[in-house]
Amino acid sequence: MWSHVPVDVAYEECFREHYPRLVALGVAMSGSRELARDLAQETMVRAHTHWNEIRHYDVPWAWLRRVMTNLLIDHHRSHVAEGAAIVRLGSRPAAGDPPPNTDDWAQLIAPLPPRQRVVVTLHYAEDLSIEQIAEVLHIRTGTVKSALAKARERLAVTAGPGTTARDLRGGSR
Repeated sequence: MWSHVPVDVAYEECFREHYPRLVALGVAMSGSRELARDLAQETMVRAHTHWNEIRHYDVPWAWLRRVMTNLLIDHHRSHVAEGAAIVRLGSRPAAGDPPPNTDDWAQLIAPLPPRQRVVVTLHYAEDLSIEQIAEVLHIRTGTVKSALAKARERLAVTAGPGTTARDLRGGSR
């Protein structure tokens, strides 16, 4: 895609094109604009490190999305481990209210477990197929289907009375 453009200019174009999408994807998956910005920055730093390879890809967005998703999963794992350590040690983190969440999608999916949040976001916000999600997350298609079904059920309850999983899907997908 950018193989014919000078390296610095090509990377800058990639950054301008994809950084906002990475932030939006991160907010949708994590519910935190601050975390999304941090992960998008780290993704773009890694892209810069591997730019000589990535610049020749037909779809560099796929690489960026995979790195962003993996960083989010890694963040969640370390956050869970940190929380478990705090519980074991009997101490609590410093008090502080998280910033208010104004993104409707992030608020809607916030109650979901991390894998379900990621799967639902990749499916609806990124419009990926079951097979594509399985590839991005390195999991089986059956696992994706299960996570998506459970997320739809839970979202139907969260979204309010009368809302069905079909309503959340926007029809049959």
